Amino acid sequence: MKSSCWISSRFSATALIAVLCVWVGIVPQSHALHVAVAAEMPRESCFFRSAHPQDGPHIDLHVRVEADRVLLEIGINLVFLDWLGEFPREDAERVDASELPSVAKRLERVFAERVRVTADGVALTPEITEIGINDPDEALLPLFPVSGWRGLRKLKLEVSYELVTTAHPLKTVDEVALLWPFYPPDLLSLEVPQPPLEIAAEWSGEGLRTPITLRSASPEYRWRSGVSSLDARMARLPPIPTAALPLIPSWCMLAIVVGAIVALGGYVLKRPRVGALAAIALASSIAITRPAMFPRLAIGSAGIAVPDDAALSEISSALLTNVYRAFDADEESATYDALARSVSGPLLEKMYRDVRASLVVEEEEGAMSRVLAVDVGAIVIENAISFTSQEGHPVVAMTARIAWRVDGRVTHWGHTHDRSNAYEGRFEIASLPEGWRIGKADVLSQRRIDGAPVVPIDPGADDEL
Repeated sequence: MKSSCWISSRFSATALIAVLCVWVGIVPQSHALHVAVAAEMPRESCFFRSAHPQDGPHIDLHVRVEADRVLLEIGINLVFLDWLGEFPREDAERVDASELPSVAKRLERVFAERVRVTADGVALTPEITEIGINDPDEALLPLFPVSGWRGLRKLKLEVSYELVTTAHPLKTVDEVALLWPFYPPDLLSLEVPQPPLEIAAEWSGEGLRTPITLRSASPEYRWRSGVSSLDARMARLPPIPTAALPLIPSWCMLAIVVGAIVALGGYVLKRPRVGALAAIALASSIAITRPAMFPRLAIGSAGIAVPDDAALSEISSALLTNVYRAFDADEESATYDALARSVSGPLLEKMYRDVRASLVVEEEEGAMSRVLAVDVGAIVIENAISFTSQEGHPVVAMTARIAWRVDGRVTHWGHTHDRSNAYEGRFEIASLPEGWRIGKADVLSQRRIDGAPVVPIDPGADDEL
């Protein structure tokens, strides 16, 4: 195997078995080709690492509910296109730019006849507003032993369903439904017959992203306005404590006052030693029991009370969860604003870049990575104090060591890759006038959940949550 990642000319035992299976008729030829290619693809291969794209029909589908229309953003390879119907072109393995208008017209007819999009029960009319063809990298061609260039070349189109028209004068929409009818066979499946593909898609509405899966057995998805919001997805934070701790607590002043009265009584009765002993005994008793009576005896203020470890752990867990939930927002500005509700100072910009790089980066054309779940595990409160800031605001500050897990999903070429990462980090958290905020974060270790060893973080490198 050369470094260029092309398929080896020597068949392994697994590949030979695959060929024999075809010869005796156990599996279809397309199945054996996939087995043979996979067998000859080393684990260090650049193609094996990427895990996608894969051979066969594929589609990227992103549905957006906007103020005046429902927009379908679609990436579809030529294998999927030809499965939809007849699209004549000079070369079956490509679509020339001059052929795009006729392909768009035929596709628009297919969507009008087969794809049902409704708003509050009213059927909407499709219009293809944009269409184009990609220019793929020839180095990826070995990944498509069955479909070749038809699997690698993709059309990108936008199908618009206007909400406000003469036929559909909808100014506000409570429900949008999509009925998706296209499920070609999964060429990577070893089942006979091959089952229909499941379409991994994404739905955006009212500023939120939601991963969805469309299946031939359940081909419809319904979105309802006002059912969910970013606020509803965010974990609730306990309020900042406002009860101030006195500089001299009431029980201390009570002990002083009672001790002084008893000692003075002993002096007046000319039994100063007895009075002094009684004063010490009473004052000690008050100091031990610390009664809450006579709160007005307290003097001064030493800041607000520090919550117990359970409450501090709840605060830490909620803040960390909300860091990831902020990336459910559909717009970058909304994501940044939501993140600012959990992070402050110079860390805000850095954490936005780091989390986006690790979770939402477009790994390849059309790839999407989203957080499915955040599971916060063990939390150790290493220290916690309260003080008054230079501006005169009472502050509770703590350092928490947290272990957590993030489950994510990358959607690309119509299929998904689930992944889970475990992390451990140390966070500095404080109560500010605007609420609880993370002011510093250090990731101490990270690992894949598949049993890979803990990876120590290079102190000089940028940490990624």
